[in-house]
Amino acid sequence: MFGSPGIWARIHTIYYRPAQEESHGSSKKGGECSAGKKGKGGKWHSKRKAPDELWNEGSPPERNNPLLNFLADKLPREYLQDPSLDVLCLLRVLHALNRYWYTLYPSVKRNKPVLPVTEFINTKLTAKVNRQLQDPIVIMTSNLPTWLKDIGCVCPFLFPFETRQLLFYVTSFDRDRALLRLLDAAPELGVTDTQERVTPDLDRKKRVISRETILKQGEQLMSELASSRSLLEIQYEGEVGTGLGPTLEFYSLVSKEMQRADLQLWKGATVKIGIEEAMEEDEAASDCVEYVHSDSGLYPLPIARNCKSSHRTKIKNKFQFLGKFMAKAVLDNRMIDLPFSQTFYQWLLAEESSFDVADLKGIDPDIAKTVTHLQDIVHKKAKLDSDRALSSAERQEQMSQLTMDGCPVEDLGLDFTLPGYPNIELRKGGRDMAVNLDNLANYVSLVSHWMLIEGVTTQMEAVREGFNTVFPISSLGMFYPDELDQIFCGTVQSFIPWDFKVLSESCKPDHGYTLDSDSINNLYNIMSGYDQDEQRAFLQFVTGCPRLPIGSF
Repeated sequence: MFGSPGIWARIHTIYYRPAQEESHGSSKKGGECSAGKKGKGGKWHSKRKAPDELWNEGSPPERNNPLLNFLADKLPREYLQDPSLDVLCLLRVLHALNRYWYTLYPSVKRNKPVLPVTEFINTKLTAKVNRQLQDPIVIMTSNLPTWLKDIGCVCPFLFPFETRQLLFYVTSFDRDRALLRLLDAAPELGVTDTQERVTPDLDRKKRVISRETILKQGEQLMSELASSRSLLEIQYEGEVGTGLGPTLEFYSLVSKEMQRADLQLWKGATVKIGIEEAMEEDEAASDCVEYVHSDSGLYPLPIARNCKSSHRTKIKNKFQFLGKFMAKAVLDNRMIDLPFSQTFYQWLLAEESSFDVADLKGIDPDIAKTVTHLQDIVHKKAKLDSDRALSSAERQEQMSQLTMDGCPVEDLGLDFTLPGYPNIELRKGGRDMAVNLDNLANYVSLVSHWMLIEGVTTQMEAVREGFNTVFPISSLGMFYPDELDQIFCGTVQSFIPWDFKVLSESCKPDHGYTLDSDSINNLYNIMSGYDQDEQRAFLQFVTGCPRLPIGSF
């Protein structure tokens, strides 16, 4: 058997099962397995399944206070003995109190930090870290001090975004990638007598794909190369171009395809965008493709508890691909064009256990407004219930005045289904349960829990799972949620007109043109008048990506 080449070429799956204590009266011949016929791994006694309190009882899990993770007298990592550790621990607690102070006051809604987070930046420590990170020899020899990554993970607030970004690339990826990022940020470091010694040596894998099936082939590429350390380069069938431009365009085109409405991945309204060929031929609107747009950013479309397993698997595979796609883009220093919501980025940072009603505003402002109004009614009812000075008749009279814009809760026609999604029940039999003043608090908590957590757990866990196949998603912990958009997508989306002077300083004319050439001045004048859509179109045409990288003008 062992001489057969097939046994070494194939992949063999080994199934394990818990050992069973055999009774004295029953023995198996020749060590025969005592498993039944059901299941590949055998049959054994399983513990009784824990009751599903969310589905059967309508009891969502308690929200975790985000402040509790930071209220400790020791740092969460093992460090060498150092006199500064107690001070760092204190700063970490103060920073957390500054961010989450409102959680200490139940009647206070979510609010901004008391002090700007920039107040916690240590300029001297930042200068020291920058010197270490900008030394090519230190990076080339992988001789970074261990305290750099430790402080960057536990106390990232001590450094500005630019320093944390460089620290992220140096500590999360391989040496050659870290060196490449350093030389991109400071090209003058490579212009030395030892240039050959500090030039990064990255393996490149070129793939030829078709524009017509770019999403399908993109999924195949990520499945094949997600864990590869090689740089991915794209060329299109029937086209001669290759290198950075077509590769950046690949990430932009796949980003656009992932927003197609027929994939049923995202919440939001649908908008029709015509195909160029169809628009030129002035054909019917049926040739237009529908995409999802949301002013608050993309967030997964909730999935019902009883949806078909084939649909759930399809959605899960798409989001797993998305995780690989996002991580590979960061790994290769590429940009994607997916406008995610901040709540989506909070999921990436594992902050979902602290979500509450206030977070609904980040994914659906209309539902958030309604649910917040209903929550105010819940708070007023709780206040009346706890007021012992009121008689039973007085309490009942004031209870009857708790309405939503003059309409009693019972007359709103609400049931225990997710607003806007009548097929998604919030609990077992929820479609047949009417919302009234007594169960309104339960309804509000279930709506926020299903919209933020329960309905999207499958999708977001798949994103994190796919991401981790490329590099650990925990590396993103040194950024705030509102900074991750810059890491994945480049410059901030807010529109800033291009200034003639800035364009002159940022662009270098060549091939006989100078800054005084009429053609160059005319070009800068035209570009300075672009609106946001024209800026995106120009960048897409010139670079293959509609957004500028971090650090650009």
